[in-house]
Amino acid sequence: MEGQCIAGKYRLARLLGKGGMGSVWLAEHLSLRTPVAIKLIDVEVAKNASARARFDREAQLAARIRSAHVVKVLDHGMTDHGLPYIAMECLAGETLRDRLSARGRITLSETAKIVSHVCRALARAHEAGLVHRDIKPENIFMAREDDGEIVKILDFGVAKATDALSIAGMDPTRTGALLGTPYYMSPEQAKGLKSVDYRSDLWSLGIVVFECLTGQRPFTAPALGPLIAKILGTPAPALSAAAPSARIPAEVEAWMRKALAVDPDARFASARELAEAFMVASGTADSMERGPSAGLPGARSPSAAGSRAEAWDAADTVALASNDAAPPAAAATLPAGAATLAVAAVTPPAVAPSVPAAPRAPAAPLASAAAPGAVAAAPPSVRGLIWAVVVLGIALLAVGGVLAATLLR
Repeated sequence: MEGQCIAGKYRLARLLGKGGMGSVWLAEHLSLRTPVAIKLIDVEVAKNASARARFDREAQLAARIRSAHVVKVLDHGMTDHGLPYIAMECLAGETLRDRLSARGRITLSETAKIVSHVCRALARAHEAGLVHRDIKPENIFMAREDDGEIVKILDFGVAKATDALSIAGMDPTRTGALLGTPYYMSPEQAKGLKSVDYRSDLWSLGIVVFECLTGQRPFTAPALGPLIAKILGTPAPALSAAAPSARIPAEVEAWMRKALAVDPDARFASARELAEAFMVASGTADSMERGPSAGLPGARSPSAAGSRAEAWDAADTVALASNDAAPPAAAATLPAGAATLAVAAVTPPAVAPSVPAAPRAPAAPLASAAAPGAVAAAPPSVRGLIWAVVVLGIALLAVGGVLAATLLR
């Protein structure tokens, strides 16, 4: 298929990877001359009406989420052969799975950044009435940019719409259907319940955090049945028992017990609450916060929580606006093991940096020949008045000197 044109707009350059649903290609937009990632459904898979509906829903649902932390859908349509395709932004980097495979486990601060960014995406998805249902390291992408990394969620192929979309028949899931990846399924998802809601995603993220900090999954079994039995009836092991050398704080242990509570009502009430609780437990700053509320979380007063929430929303909005501003640059090399993702390995669009901007130093006060200490110490309004009086006095002296010189002549 290399060199083939898709919908008269995209030319396929090279295959990036293949998965269960189809293939992902690096392509060029013919008129803009910019690289994109094209996801194509497999011809045989497309014969299955349910699979085809899921493919279409992935584009529609992902496009509804306005977040810098969700891979951006640029276009969706049909090829000349009648097969659906999805055009997405190109990203450079690796999946969290690639990183864990290379390192075994990652640090608490790295994990906090992932939690912060992923929760931004989940908060926007949940507000839009969507449940991802397949949060796992393979669907978390560490996108490189000039100023650092930004974490993005991939693949809404098994997402569930909890609003009017599902009523309209766009949700091809049903009670008893086991969708997602078993190791990361919540208890209610493992039961195949139709009532799965956003709290299932929070459970899955808790499993991801466990794996990030320990290098292993909390629930494992040689077959699906025993694995589901463990998820439903066995508490997750303590982080300190799974990775004694990691020196994980007791506060993070408590956070994990709440994140992996079997009863959904006992878990965190929202993605935002889960993220902020992890920042407090780990003693880590939210890497996307800007402004006065940036830094280590402090007292949990209502006013402080409000300011943190405003910064939390503003950071995602700023990053999203910046992400829309610039087109991607030339293609780069796909890292080993990352080819199975629905992204292309090219330089990403410019996005807001993932670290807080350094605070600007206050402007130095103007020096004054007359009473510098008084001018420097005065408030800006008083200081301006003083300078006005000084300037007026100098002007009057100058005018007086001219008049005196004229009279003496």
